[in-house]
Amino acid sequence: MTIIESIFLAIVQGLTEFLPVSSSGHLVLFQKIFGMKEAPIFFDTMVHGATLVAVIFYLRKDLLDILFNFKKNIKLIAYLIIGTLPAVFFGLFFKKFIEQTFDSLLFLSLCFFITAIILFITKFFKEEGRDISQMSWKDSLMIGIFQAVSILPSISRSGATIASGIFQGLDRKTALKFSFLLSIPAIAGAIVLQIFNISNVSSNEIYSSLWGFFPALIFGFLSLNFLDKYMANKKFSVFAYYCLFLAIISLALNYI
Repeated sequence: MTIIESIFLAIVQGLTEFLPVSSSGHLVLFQKIFGMKEAPIFFDTMVHGATLVAVIFYLRKDLLDILFNFKKNIKLIAYLIIGTLPAVFFGLFFKKFIEQTFDSLLFLSLCFFITAIILFITKFFKEEGRDISQMSWKDSLMIGIFQAVSILPSISRSGATIASGIFQGLDRKTALKFSFLLSIPAIAGAIVLQIFNISNVSSNEIYSSLWGFFPALIFGFLSLNFLDKYMANKKFSVFAYYCLFLAIISLALNYI
C-alpha cells in the first residue's frame, strides 16, 4: 500500500464510518475500481482506531456523564450491552462466511440495495418522540440485531442501527445518539479481533498505514458532526438513493 492509497482510503473510511452508506462497502468498491490490493490488517486497525477516537471525543460529555453518574445511567449501560451481544455472536460464529462475502461484487451490490431499502423505509415512519429514558430492552435488542447484520459488507452499521431506532419509535436524535454510543464497543471489538490477526507486519506497511490515522480521525469527526446536525431537520431516507446508485455500480462492475 502506498502513502497516497493509505490517505485516500483513510478519508473514505472516516467519511463513511458514521454516515449511513457503509464504510466497508466503500473500501471494497474503491479497491475494485482502482485496482488496489486489499489493505493490510494493520491499516484497518489504525483507521478503526482513529474513528474510535473521533466518536469518543465527539461523545465525551455523554461518556463522562455515564462514567461519573453510573447509577443514573445503569439502564442505558445495560441497553448498550444488550445491543452489542448480537454482533458478538454473529461475528464469532459466522466469521468465515462474512470474510468470503467481501470478495463478491454481486453480494456487495445486494447489500447496498438492502441498505437502500432500509433507509428508504424510514420515510414512512412518524416520530413518536420516545427518548433514551423511554427505551426498553427490546428496543436495544432489535437495534443490536440490525447492527449484527451490518457486519456484512455494504450494509451500513450506522444506517441500520439508526433506522432500527426509528422503526422502534425513537425520535431521530435518540436513535442517532444510541447508534453512536453503540459504535464504541463495536469498533473496539473490531480492533481487538484485528490485533489478534496481525502478524509479520513490514516496516513499509507500518509507515504507510500510519499516514491514514489522522485523515480517518479528522474526517470521522466531520462526518459525525455533519450527520448529527443533518438529522436535526432532514429526512434520513435521502441516503437511500446514494446507496441504490452504489448497488448499480457494484452490479455493473461484476459483469465488466
